[in-house]
Amino acid sequence: MPAHPFPAVNEGAISDWVGSRSFQRGRSYFKRGDILEPRLQGNTLKAWCQGSRPQPYRLWVAYGTEGIKKADCSCPVGGGGHCKHVAALLLTWLDDPDSFREMEELDTNLERRSKPELIALIKQMVEAHPAFEALLEATPTEADRSSPLVDPESYRRQAELAIQSGFDGWGGVGDINVVLGSGDNFLAKSDYANAGIVYQAVAQAMFEHFEMMYDEDGEEMHGLVNRCVQGLGYCLTAEDGNAAARENALQALFEIFRLDLDYGGYGFADEVDELILEHADDDEKRVVAGWARTAMQAATGEYDGFRRRSYGSILLDLEADHLDDDAFLEICRESGLLDDLVDRLLTLGRLDEGLVEAGRAGDMELLTLAGIFGAHGHGRRLESLVIERIETTRIDGLTAWLKEQHEERGELAEALVLAKQLLEQRQDLAAYQDVRELSQRLGIWQETRPELLAKWATARQYGLLTDIHLDEGEIDLALKSVRQPSRGFYYGQWMRVAEAAAETRPQAAAELYREQAEELVEARGRERYQQACTYLTTMRDLYRQMSREPAWTDFMAEFRERYHRLRALQDELNQAGL
Repeated sequence: MPAHPFPAVNEGAISDWVGSRSFQRGRSYFKRGDILEPRLQGNTLKAWCQGSRPQPYRLWVAYGTEGIKKADCSCPVGGGGHCKHVAALLLTWLDDPDSFREMEELDTNLERRSKPELIALIKQMVEAHPAFEALLEATPTEADRSSPLVDPESYRRQAELAIQSGFDGWGGVGDINVVLGSGDNFLAKSDYANAGIVYQAVAQAMFEHFEMMYDEDGEEMHGLVNRCVQGLGYCLTAEDGNAAARENALQALFEIFRLDLDYGGYGFADEVDELILEHADDDEKRVVAGWARTAMQAATGEYDGFRRRSYGSILLDLEADHLDDDAFLEICRESGLLDDLVDRLLTLGRLDEGLVEAGRAGDMELLTLAGIFGAHGHGRRLESLVIERIETTRIDGLTAWLKEQHEERGELAEALVLAKQLLEQRQDLAAYQDVRELSQRLGIWQETRPELLAKWATARQYGLLTDIHLDEGEIDLALKSVRQPSRGFYYGQWMRVAEAAAETRPQAAAELYREQAEELVEARGRERYQQACTYLTTMRDLYRQMSREPAWTDFMAEFRERYHRLRALQDELNQAGL
């Protein structure tokens, strides 16, 4: 039998491609048999993988002369093919390559079919996936560039159908890519006007069905909207002779910018303003500025502040070369761009006006303005306002800023008072270190430290005390305090104590690793077992460091017996060499 075009792979190569975490998860998918209909087509493996959603994911892996070349999966994180589903596909190939049904290359298959057969096949495809019909509209029948403008509503409906059908288990993102492919086809034949229409229509449909499209982290929608933005960017950068096509691309980009703001500013259009500012000429910038100004003036609702500021910001950029100071300040006031407003006022030497504007700022805005006043050398003029706010605000950043002002002027006693306030608010090691440093500079640390430690012990702030003991090298005290029930949650603290104790207190460190490993096992779950094995491995190394191998052997025998019914745990222990 001839050798497979896709050669054998090993677990190391698979792990290198997808990453160790995805490799371990992919192993579970492989063992459950979640790879469906595995096929081999030339140098490419193809399959479906049953994931967390009802509809299986489509995936493929292509092999090149130097190993795995490319891969892809339709799961939310499968772009580039570095996911657990691809790992499962490769492990399936490694385990049983003969289970893969060999398929003829697509080009070869199509070339040997007659015209009637191809027409019938295309009709079947369109009937099964109506969104495919968009490709027929966008594909020219002859090589000419004079295409009439397509109907944007037609493409919006096709994208809408693709979105809705995806939630019936019949395609989804894949079908949207088909519609977007129409825009790509127009772009390939330099029909920028129609390409822009398609990209804008698809983006509009996605925003109209935002709740359906937006998944847990928005990764799928981000990728699709970015594809529309990139396509429109090509239309704008490539087209230098057709003013109407350029305006269409600009309008489509601005529409995506507007839609993103309307739906809360999720960052789908982060590159839009850069594309417009870089590639639009002066006349085009004035046109876009008009759109931005109209949109800003229409955003008058109580919760439209973010939208007004976003429109104001792009308006300042678009008109940067033509605005005088008064016009600049007017836009800032109208849009609520307080930072830019105060910065320009201070640049113009209008300090009193800047102070008035700062007085109207909210607490978080005032904190930002404090930095601006400081950069202009007027920080001290703002201090009285900050002192007033500290009395009522929960924003401790204002206290920190005022402390830094005193410290810079050498007013250490005043700075220490504020540092203690911050320590009371934050209850963390960094604030403690700040108080310690100022107290040492004032020569009063020996009196201050016992008072602080006694106060926190009484309040059962053992988490903070543990961090302090670690920071000051008091390992025995850290080992004692980390076991005390504490107010507040200090993630990973036991690990920091164990690591710090490993060299001088290996037995105590080993006990911490044992306790944490047993807690993970009691919580159950493959991933917890894997983490438990990591801790047990460190515990074993500590026993070897103490030359107590027999005690370790006895412990592991008892541990395995205690959890002998947990097959997944036993499997992980075997893999970890425990």
